[in-house]
Amino acid sequence: MAWDGVQTIEILMGREGIFVKRNTDLVPLGAFRMLRNATLEDDSVRTGAGAAQLGDAIGSVTVNAAIDYFPALGTQRTVVMLSDGTLRKDNGAGASWATLASALTTTGAVPHFTLGGIELAGRSQKLFYCDRVNAVQVLAADGGSTAALANPPADWSGTNQPGFLFPHSRFLWGGGNANASKTLYRSIGDDHEQFLQFPYFLQISGEYERLVAGLSFKGGALVFGYPEGAWFINTANPAENAWRPERVSRAGCAGPWNVTLAEDDVLWVSPDGSWHAISATEAQGSARATDLAYRKLGSFVPDRLNLAQLATAQLVWHAQKQIAMLAAHGAGVTLKNRRIDFDLRRRQDSGERWVFWDRDRNEALFMRKKNEVLIPAFGDAAGTIWELDQASRNVGGAGYTFEWELNDTDFAQVVPGWSGRKKNGRFIQLVHDPRQAATHTVEAFRDGAKTQTIQFSLSGAGSAVLPAVLPVVLGAGATMKATTRRRLLGQAIRWGFRGYSSGINADVSVTKLILGLELAA
Repeated sequence: MAWDGVQTIEILMGREGIFVKRNTDLVPLGAFRMLRNATLEDDSVRTGAGAAQLGDAIGSVTVNAAIDYFPALGTQRTVVMLSDGTLRKDNGAGASWATLASALTTTGAVPHFTLGGIELAGRSQKLFYCDRVNAVQVLAADGGSTAALANPPADWSGTNQPGFLFPHSRFLWGGGNANASKTLYRSIGDDHEQFLQFPYFLQISGEYERLVAGLSFKGGALVFGYPEGAWFINTANPAENAWRPERVSRAGCAGPWNVTLAEDDVLWVSPDGSWHAISATEAQGSARATDLAYRKLGSFVPDRLNLAQLATAQLVWHAQKQIAMLAAHGAGVTLKNRRIDFDLRRRQDSGERWVFWDRDRNEALFMRKKNEVLIPAFGDAAGTIWELDQASRNVGGAGYTFEWELNDTDFAQVVPGWSGRKKNGRFIQLVHDPRQAATHTVEAFRDGAKTQTIQFSLSGAGSAVLPAVLPVVLGAGATMKATTRRRLLGQAIRWGFRGYSSGINADVSVTKLILGLELAA
């Protein structure tokens, strides 16, 4: 037979994400050196979901920040801060953009929106905007303009303005103003614009520069410093003089949107680009911190991001798909054209899974309600709002490149006797979940050098009935299809493979890479 004596190696393609180590023998088979513009949500390596424009472009401006805002039940607005120094809102469908504020200073501003208000029955929902430079702006209900915060702390004056605000335990909290950079301020409970009636502030000492972010978590307030430090303030005791900041992490945070609540954990990104988590412990009002990214990514994220611009990055939690997404600037550029996805759906068996994106100019990443589901959306550098997570694999009708690259290996993980020995290539085959007819190109690397390029024609979804033309692989939920075996040429000690597709609506979903190899004589 043609394949007598050939060892078949099956590599599962949807279990691991990016896993980078200089010693690739420590990397699991099926882990990726690069996984770009992709998704792992179907436990396959699939072209990442597309993006569709929402409504009309605002104009020739960059959307620096955006938020999904509901001023009243059933009324939806997108509110944005733009590079021309204006705050604007839409009609709920990305059109009729009305100016709420103008002539705001943009130099040195780090925009941040926070929801507040509705402290008592009959009071308005409110949207707060701060940026370290301009006076805090407040949009009451569905008003036609914002106004400066009515009663700010005395320290918030001139260009000494807070860099973050967050609601916690009926109050609005904030800080990060340059003239008292380690002080946390709190409003009264019945009025989130009133910081003077019963003034309360908490100084958090330590070897750090300033407070930059905060949120409510498990009965306390979590606040973060730059470049280091995170503190948990247990506010369960009604006696305010008993509140004490307890340091829970050495790692700090770069900006107000570098932190997000993800189920029972808080995720954040430190100024060096590393990812961290704080989890509640069994002891009420306490927390512990862990590093998330180092085991699999090492310096992968810091090497690809402009850390000097990380203060304006946005980290959001896509709850429906259990993915945290970070939009940030690429290394060496001032464009926010990078996204890191942290997939937690298989945390029990595979741990954290990472995917890299360079497709979008996601200057302002945020979550937006669509058909009763919160989906990711972003504003770009052309004044346009885009909705992500679209079924069609295109961005406004344009295609993009989906790419995977496996770490090179000598396959000693599965055949111990092959360690350090040359193997002849015999065949290569893909198993895929048929989504749409597409061409998928696979490159073979022998001992680090690209030596062969093979194009596979993948069929689209058809009727999953028998009889079928072989070869096919039947799955539990759908009929998986296997391509024809193609010749794999040459010999090498270590083999590596890269695959990519770039066509419009090229929905490729690879579940397995099958190789035929034999020891060289």
